[in-house]
Amino acid sequence: MGDFYEMFFEDAVAVAPVLDIALTSRDKGVDDPVPMAGVPYHAIGGYLRTLVERGFKVAICEQLESPEDAKRRKGPGAKIVRRDVVRVVTPGALLDEEHLRGEEPNYLAAVVADGEMPGPCSLACYDLSTSDFVVVRATEAHVARAELCRLLPKEILAEPAVHAWLRQAMAVEQPRLEPLGAPSAATVARVRELAREGGAGALEDATVRAAAAVLAYAEATQPGQTLLVHRLRRHDPAAHLVLDETSLRNLEVFRTHRDGARRGSLLWALDATRTAMGARLLRAWLGAPVRDRKLIAARHDAIGALVGEPKVRAKLQSQLRDVRDVIRLTARARLGTATPRELGALRGSLVAVPELQRTLADLKKRRTDRMLPEAIELGDDLLADVRDDLAALLVDEPPAGTREGGMIRDGADGPLDEQRRLAAGGREALAAIETRERERTLIPTLKVQHNRVFGYYLEVSRGHLSKVPPDWVRKQTIAGGERFVTEELAEHEARVLSANERALLREQELFAALRSRVSAQAERLVTLGEHIAGIDVLAGLADIAQAHDYVRPEISDEPVLQIEGGRHPVVERMLEIGRFVPNDMVIAAGAGGQIARLWVITGPNMGGKSTVIRQAALITILAHAGSWVPAKRAVVGLCDRVFTRVGAADDLGRGESTFMVEMRETAQILERASARSLVLLDEVGRGTSTFDGLSLAWAIVEHLHDQIGCRTLFATHYHELCALEGVLPGVKNVHVAVHEDRGRIVFLHQLAPGPAGRSYGIAVGRLAGLPGRVLRRATRILERLEADPTGTARPQLELFAPSASGVQHSGTGPATATDPLAAALAVALAGLDLDGMSPRDAHGWLLDWAERLRR
Repeated sequence: MGDFYEMFFEDAVAVAPVLDIALTSRDKGVDDPVPMAGVPYHAIGGYLRTLVERGFKVAICEQLESPEDAKRRKGPGAKIVRRDVVRVVTPGALLDEEHLRGEEPNYLAAVVADGEMPGPCSLACYDLSTSDFVVVRATEAHVARAELCRLLPKEILAEPAVHAWLRQAMAVEQPRLEPLGAPSAATVARVRELAREGGAGALEDATVRAAAAVLAYAEATQPGQTLLVHRLRRHDPAAHLVLDETSLRNLEVFRTHRDGARRGSLLWALDATRTAMGARLLRAWLGAPVRDRKLIAARHDAIGALVGEPKVRAKLQSQLRDVRDVIRLTARARLGTATPRELGALRGSLVAVPELQRTLADLKKRRTDRMLPEAIELGDDLLADVRDDLAALLVDEPPAGTREGGMIRDGADGPLDEQRRLAAGGREALAAIETRERERTLIPTLKVQHNRVFGYYLEVSRGHLSKVPPDWVRKQTIAGGERFVTEELAEHEARVLSANERALLREQELFAALRSRVSAQAERLVTLGEHIAGIDVLAGLADIAQAHDYVRPEISDEPVLQIEGGRHPVVERMLEIGRFVPNDMVIAAGAGGQIARLWVITGPNMGGKSTVIRQAALITILAHAGSWVPAKRAVVGLCDRVFTRVGAADDLGRGESTFMVEMRETAQILERASARSLVLLDEVGRGTSTFDGLSLAWAIVEHLHDQIGCRTLFATHYHELCALEGVLPGVKNVHVAVHEDRGRIVFLHQLAPGPAGRSYGIAVGRLAGLPGRVLRRATRILERLEADPTGTARPQLELFAPSASGVQHSGTGPATATDPLAAALAVALAGLDLDGMSPRDAHGWLLDWAERLRR
């Protein structure tokens, strides 16, 4: 309403405190005034974001005509300005750039179950901001959960009975849940047609219903607009390396486990993209690595071409900085919400595209085969017609909105230029009026002036007021004279104001038509944007590969993992250059015992066991995603899934302890892993008694070796498991090496054959700063336990045998003695801070007690 978006009644009461705005009222003179609260139209973006984040849905209602149009209209409701809902904003229906994260998608999803959940179901996800439309058929509930945790939709449509399962499945990232609607027959038919056109094939009934529900809901949020649906694609989990919620979290693929930050994640370490489109595509590649050797090889080829030409690559990446988010800008044009400034950004992007093409052509000429890898080809359609259309109409620096005009350049439209000439005041007409009135009145200083308040007027100094003719109308008295208006000036002002209005309407018409023409080319624009995004990702991966000494991995059909000089891509980046210690690894499933398929890894905490097993998984993921890998050489056999059970965490939301979470995740691995999987297990068996945990760990190793036969890295402190190397042919013992010097240790972070001699827990405790008394006591207990393999003396832990002084200690209470002096000596000894004493202090203490004992 005017310059504000207003809310009334209960909406105003509910929203005013949330937005920290004044709650006022309309018709304040009546007994029961209507509550009202409003926000400026130009600042609506920030307020919308706050409301959506606080769980509100926002319906935006706007004027559909001007007050003048309403006055001219006849019939019922005449003179009342027509308004209607033009947009509904929900978490899954965000469009504005300021509401979206450029590097992440913003999916609206639907889940349709075949029966009760958990069970088979279908998913559909649609991103209004990019037009990405994907369906997934999940034969098991855990597949659906993995896909939801990968895509992280902001809003999910489902039957109320499925909501409970969704709350559990999406416990970490809880989306907004909405009831599933019944789509129309026309929407269902459109989905089937989109599936055929996009190569998704015939969809299952549940999948069609999910896709139609998403599409119908999205269309309902954009009344009167046509959604951009570039294509509908089917995502087949079996064609990808599946990473479930646990693996994505434990391997910190998208964000860190500790604080949820992007910095420190695999995505952070690999992201050298220059565009938002590229950043989103990189996220998609890492979240769903492929198993198609041809596609992987195509990406590796492209990275190789770009690594070999660093100067060309640097030029290419510099040019990519000039490309904005073409895909999201196109979607906004299709929905009629793109602003002049956003179409200007699209124009600038299209202007940069020919330069990109020339750089790629230069790369092609430099190659000996004069061929460009298909993955970094831009295509032939650079949309020169759209670029020229935008350049011909839009001014060089378009405004943020259309309300005030100023977006169409001079000379682009004859009628607009005419109205602008009139609106500019008709300088010739004004000069003629001024000359004529000056001659008629003989007032030499008379001038025609203009301001926003009074419009056009004649200004006369005080010394010439006597010459003012009677047909002039006094407008304002000022310090140096007075201002007057004539009938001719008033008529001229009316013509100017009318011209201003007509010029603004013409500009808005021209801009709307331009936006419609851009919308009509949406398919071409999105295709171009996808090509640019792919080039951006591959150029960024090539940049990372060269900067951090990555190599092209060899992809094998055999279930092997052979890494020479492997490094953790994130930890290496966080350390100073040269600090990271590389390691080798060779494991192979089903090798008949010639090559181990299960490594038992022992060694101290802080020694690097977790880093080693995680880097093996990350190298596997990178290789499947099409990236080069941090190693001197790598052979990676195609995997179906990567499973992880690392770290300690409870799940209070599900009422599960740390040990229960560990056992549940391990059970899922043993149920779902195949001979093609890579399994990482770190310290399985913690959280219960020693023998319980050891027994479980032992049985789990046997099951992985005998029943599943997959590639497995099993890090543990249960040294008893090392005995399996001689029992199970596919088990190999390795350990992380440690250098020990006079009770102090140095972590070498280097893998070595065989089991670790000990776990060095007390040494790690010393590094952590445990009190000296605790460390000495722990050392004595450990010595007694290690000297008593039968365990017969363990319950008493009598570490002080009876002595000549009569002092003894049970390990559970204070020292006792028959001799008071000996008892005092025992107390004094127990209270010594040996680590804190200097040699002189120790010598003095001994002399003192020797003298007391001689007396």
